[in-house]
Amino acid sequence: MRIALMIVGLLVTALVVAGIMIRRLDHDAAIWHVDPLVAAKPSTPNSYRVGPDGTTEPDALAPTFSLSSAELAAQFDAIARGAGSGVVGGSAAEGHVTYVQTSGLFGFPDYVSVKFMEIDATNSTLAIFSRSRLGQSDLGVNKKRVEAWLGQLSS
Repeated sequence: MRIALMIVGLLVTALVVAGIMIRRLDHDAAIWHVDPLVAAKPSTPNSYRVGPDGTTEPDALAPTFSLSSAELAAQFDAIARGAGSGVVGGSAAEGHVTYVQTSGLFGFPDYVSVKFMEIDATNSTLAIFSRSRLGQSDLGVNKKRVEAWLGQLSS
């Protein structure tokens, strides 16, 4: 019984240390702030990309919004920040921004790079590349996030 308690104690300690280390990872903009139109897809199946025609390996085509690119960027930024995302690089006002979104329990970081593009004076679109930093599979989290955020945008 004593050995079992020691093993459980070691496992709990290891999980706590791992959780602390994951939450303290550096979010280097030089690495994670990428162009969502052309950034290379990871070799693992833990990413999701939406973009207009010409986007490298899109999982879905981006919708067109009846908004200027500045209005689209402001709406998207409010949605991402409202979901608890922090900014790693760029800004919505610049038209290209990368957010970090972390999971609740361990704080696994996912990076969401977004580029806002004007089609004409009253229409715009965007490219989004959401990917996990750690792990082999994201269990569809990146796709669900992108689709949820897109669903909240008003066109």
